Amino acid sequence: MSFSRRLHLHWRPSIATALFPQGRKFATIASTPSLLKRSPAETARRIACLQLVLTRWGIEAAQKGLGNLEAQQSQEQTERIAQGFNALTEAVSQSKIDRSFTASEAQIMSKPLGSWSSELTTLFPRWESLGILLWSLKIVDGIPRYHTMFPRELLFQATAIVPAFPHTVTDFIEYFTNGEGAKEHHRVSEEELREAVNRAEAWYWRAKAQVVLDLKENLKGDSEEVKTAKSKIPSGLRTVMANLDTALQQASERALADGLIDEAVEKDFGVDGVAYRNLDDHAIRDLNDISEYRLSALSWLAGRDWDFERGELQFLNQLGSLWQPVEEN
Repeated sequence: MSFSRRLHLHWRPSIATALFPQGRKFATIASTPSLLKRSPAETARRIACLQLVLTRWGIEAAQKGLGNLEAQQSQEQTERIAQGFNALTEAVSQSKIDRSFTASEAQIMSKPLGSWSSELTTLFPRWESLGILLWSLKIVDGIPRYHTMFPRELLFQATAIVPAFPHTVTDFIEYFTNGEGAKEHHRVSEEELREAVNRAEAWYWRAKAQVVLDLKENLKGDSEEVKTAKSKIPSGLRTVMANLDTALQQASERALADGLIDEAVEKDFGVDGVAYRNLDDHAIRDLNDISEYRLSALSWLAGRDWDFERGELQFLNQLGSLWQPVEEN
């Protein structure tokens, strides 16, 4: 078995802290500060930026697929792609939305058509971030379960932003700046936001735990390769590996009791009757992406930076929702 199997998050000491918070006792929470730090106008502008970036993602994906078409189909598709790219470029220019791009967004959007490669993979989970932002302004209703992605077509159509009509970008932002969208009733409540954060943190914790479970599985056996790998394991990681099964059972019990998961299966998070650890590699990767990119968008709403390093996203609750102090009445 390859040592790279399903290890989408590299081991870091911070994972040990996230999986096993130590030295702190549960206590009553006296007061909880507001999570939401972004205005509707800020959120709408971020949505517009992200939707146009993901529009470019769709154009680049179509460009990559040209090689699979017959000559005539390829020519027709090439023309459509060029028209779409030109419309997108014009929309960005006329709306001046590029002033609100992050540095990484500005860099990839400035690349020539057809030059994207790794961006097609790295940007794909950002659809989950877009879904969270749209949900926060009550543009879409609800957040799908954590093994189900937001429907991309629904997200794309939800804002009524059409790159071929640049004014739709500014109209969307204006509605949430000075229009009806700026009013309180167009935002999710603090309770709804906190519940979404708690659920995202639980699933993100479970994704981190899977990294260690996969490593434990890969280190079974007595081959020289395995022996060498075992000898290089830091003491902190050894402790995590030794105690993870117990922590996973405790986390699953609390997540179920708190309503953060729908079911527990075999002392683990359940996904349609299957224990998380028994899912296939594709499902494991999707669950990791969904939880990380939903939590990243929720973190941005709480005032943190938009861009982040994969695997280093920090919980909003100090100990994560699964290990945070229990409120007493």
